[in-house]
Amino acid sequence: MGLFKKWVPAWLAKIILFALLLPNMIMFFLPLANEDVAAGYYGIEPNDIQFTISLYYAGFASFYCLERRFYSYFTSKQYFIQFQLFQLLCCYLLFSSQILLVIFVVRFVQGMLFASAVNLYLSMATGFMKSFRAKEVAYSLFFGMLLCTSSFNNLITADLIDQYNFDIVYKLSMVMFASSVVVVLVCISSAKVFHRHTLIQLDVSSFILLAIILIGLGYLSVYGQQYYWFQNSEIIQVAVIIFFAVFFFVIRQFTLKRPYIDLSIFKEKNYLWAALLLFFMYIERFSFAYMGSFYKNILHMDPRHISYIFVFNLIGIITGVALAAWHQIKKSNVIWLWMCGFTALLIYHLCMVQMLDNAGNESYYGIPLFAHGLGVGLIMVPTILFAISIVPYYLAPSAAAFCLIVRFLGYTVSSFLTKYFTVYNYNIHYSRFLDYISNNNQFYNDKISGINLYLKNNGWSKKDIPPVTQKVFKVQLDNQILLRSIMDYYSVMIWLSLAVLFLLLCYYIKEKKVYVHFRPLLPI
Repeated sequence: MGLFKKWVPAWLAKIILFALLLPNMIMFFLPLANEDVAAGYYGIEPNDIQFTISLYYAGFASFYCLERRFYSYFTSKQYFIQFQLFQLLCCYLLFSSQILLVIFVVRFVQGMLFASAVNLYLSMATGFMKSFRAKEVAYSLFFGMLLCTSSFNNLITADLIDQYNFDIVYKLSMVMFASSVVVVLVCISSAKVFHRHTLIQLDVSSFILLAIILIGLGYLSVYGQQYYWFQNSEIIQVAVIIFFAVFFFVIRQFTLKRPYIDLSIFKEKNYLWAALLLFFMYIERFSFAYMGSFYKNILHMDPRHISYIFVFNLIGIITGVALAAWHQIKKSNVIWLWMCGFTALLIYHLCMVQMLDNAGNESYYGIPLFAHGLGVGLIMVPTILFAISIVPYYLAPSAAAFCLIVRFLGYTVSSFLTKYFTVYNYNIHYSRFLDYISNNNQFYNDKISGINLYLKNNGWSKKDIPPVTQKVFKVQLDNQILLRSIMDYYSVMIWLSLAVLFLLLCYYIKEKKVYVHFRPLLPI
């Protein structure tokens, strides 16, 4: 609390702290606020926009361990001002440049800067909260905000992008970062006594190797299915680079006296269990992104109304995080949170499989979206706290870093599955539908006749009706194939949820009770 000047009330200091972190979080999924508009603004493909998210995540995950050394070198006030000014510069580059390589580099750098913001926020937040609940509350607030980022971005930018050019979001981002620097200069006091740690022996080599691994995996998840995987020489080259980078990274960690990530964390079986749960949860977390295509292409909802319906997901996340925080403060059995969370995710996928149709009332989808947010909110914070606390204290930084990598891997696998069902699975269903499109199929003939009659009744000439009929039929066919692909994808998520619940039941029979160890924790 001493970081803030004496005239700043405690309640205002907390609000300022959360507000300072918000612009950094908004930048995470900002390009996905409207993927098509962003791709048009830069003149690139939608896949490139998705890859910018992977780059941001890769920068965040790979720089985490190295960032801790920089955090110890600067005072909080100096550190905050410096990385916020860098963020402002990055926003300006994204606003002014349309060179793809520049966009990719800037997004990776933004991920590194986000790691700095996260560490500073959690350190400051736990510094002025009550000791018996500081870690649980600070982590819950941070991860709750992080989980809400995607839906929150859609909500606040839908009207802006609809009324202005896409560059308005970067203009506003620059204003937010500039304002945050002014607030820090006014409200945060300078440290009178500060023990500076030197910046010698920085393990830059391990950082570069880890960054190569994560960027390569992100590249494969976004572009692999598009280029038919190993039929493309570029994909093969990336895979080979990843293999050698993993090999050299692991060898380096075993040979270093102070490894970048201490691999002895894997000796803890409970840590592996927590990492596995976190991985599965992140796969299912991003499954709701597929619903954007359903609302846009099938129900023909505009981005504004899509953002409104995702408010139910926001409410679910906030509810889940609050319940999880209360549960952890009460020091209750964490297994029940995991089981309730994955049950809520199972309910979401079951409901959506049953409710996918060509038409529907948008309000009907509120409860499933709430269930999805509730499940993610219940699982996220307790799993991370449990994973970090289960290892010896000196391994906590490595445990935190690997949890971050696991979350990136979960996002990567989710992206791969989405691409698989969007491209490969789509082609499979398209081929199956073509087998039934013939004059011998009475259903096909009735469908064409119905479209012809509809066009005729609406004033179309006999000459124009046949080609328009084929176009209308093609659109309806694409919609059916998209519905079938989403149903297949969600069916996989149902089986995944059932498998995790079965594993949790077995774990419960063996362990009975599992608690988070309450001790000083390190930021993640």
